[in-house]
Amino acid sequence: MLSLCVFVTSLHFLLDRRRTELAGNLRNITEIFLEEVADGHDPTDPNVLWELSTDDDIVLLFLTSDGTVASRAGYFEVDAASIPDCVGKIVMHKEKNGLALLAKSMPVLINGEFTGNLMVVKRIDREYEFLEMLARLLLALNVCGALIALGVGKLASQKMLAPLSAIIRKARSIDSRSLHTRVELPREDDELRLLAQTLNDMLDRVEDAFARQGQFTQDASHELRTPLAALQGNAELLRRWGRDDPAVLDKCVAAIWRQTEYMTHLTENLLFLTRGDHGSQALEKKAVDISRFLDDLLAERREIDPAHPYEAQAEAGLRVYADESLLRQLLLILLDNAARYTPTGGAIRVSVASDENGACLSVRDEGCGVPADQLENIFERFYRVDKARDRRHRAGALHCQNHRAHARQRHPCPITEWPRPARDRPSSRKGIALYLLFAATAFPESRPFCA
Repeated sequence: MLSLCVFVTSLHFLLDRRRTELAGNLRNITEIFLEEVADGHDPTDPNVLWELSTDDDIVLLFLTSDGTVASRAGYFEVDAASIPDCVGKIVMHKEKNGLALLAKSMPVLINGEFTGNLMVVKRIDREYEFLEMLARLLLALNVCGALIALGVGKLASQKMLAPLSAIIRKARSIDSRSLHTRVELPREDDELRLLAQTLNDMLDRVEDAFARQGQFTQDASHELRTPLAALQGNAELLRRWGRDDPAVLDKCVAAIWRQTEYMTHLTENLLFLTRGDHGSQALEKKAVDISRFLDDLLAERREIDPAHPYEAQAEAGLRVYADESLLRQLLLILLDNAARYTPTGGAIRVSVASDENGACLSVRDEGCGVPADQLENIFERFYRVDKARDRRHRAGALHCQNHRAHARQRHPCPITEWPRPARDRPSSRKGIALYLLFAATAFPESRPFCA
């Protein structure tokens, strides 16, 4: 844009200057020419024009009324017929040989009669060549400037994007075998540092997920190894002595049945957990009368587990909005865990209370309890507080973890847990309480709390 302005300004300056000179020359020459004609000289006499020609860059032409050149004076050839109409105006013309010209003519009147036109032609080839040279120079400067700008811009962009390129290279080099690698944080506190920190945070989560997945696979394999070994041992007993000894046959078949039932139960839990992780577990929520629901559930538990007294306390008519089947399955798991670790005769209590913020369902036992430093781990898959406990108690943590994940992701009613306060338990028992929270909805009072 600047080059164009320079070129246009130079063009107008030079041409305007030459036009002004040409107009002045024509005016002076015309006055002298008319005086010579008034003194009796023939307007077609070339000597008259030669006397007026004082500039080597000017050609004087006298054209008759039909446009024929009657006389001329000048040191370069001009094709008058190719020059556009220039009577009373200045025109720019370029000859076939490349000569650039400015031309202007004025009518000549003798005794009031039109005799012809006096034309002054001025060559401007030097100005034209200068303008061409200026145009080439400006074009070259623009090209060089563009190339320099591209080079400087490329270097600057490479320097500016070097941290981003380093982040990209580092991110591409990270795979499942190098999840511990992290992107180096740029020193400047800007968006690139924020991006690198975000990638590192994401890698932390991915590494943790891989570690959990590997641990889960290891724990699942460990859980399946024991029943498979038992199945193999009983099958070997059957192969050796089971055909001839009915007692061995019955014992082995019963053991195989128990191990198969355990593996089926474990597989169903793993499948349920996978569905919950992928969000494919379908929910059928509806209003559930929690008081009636607990009465039916605890009646079933009393028949299955007569060794523990089950107590229920719930507000009459209180309803929650939940998937009844999954809520039942969740409470059965919590009650089963409570029964596993509560001594015979120890009470298991289920209570529900509500206020303006929602409803809270609690499950309390009088069992061995959980140390405070291990409370945050009890919902991890296959986690056991006491590693030496019998395997029949091992699946409990997996059950709790399955349903905690389900409650958080698909059935949002958070589970919390903490040991019972000392005033709420016998001195010889610790126990634990788990709470299932139902948030209050914005619906009228006739609508239930929403799980």
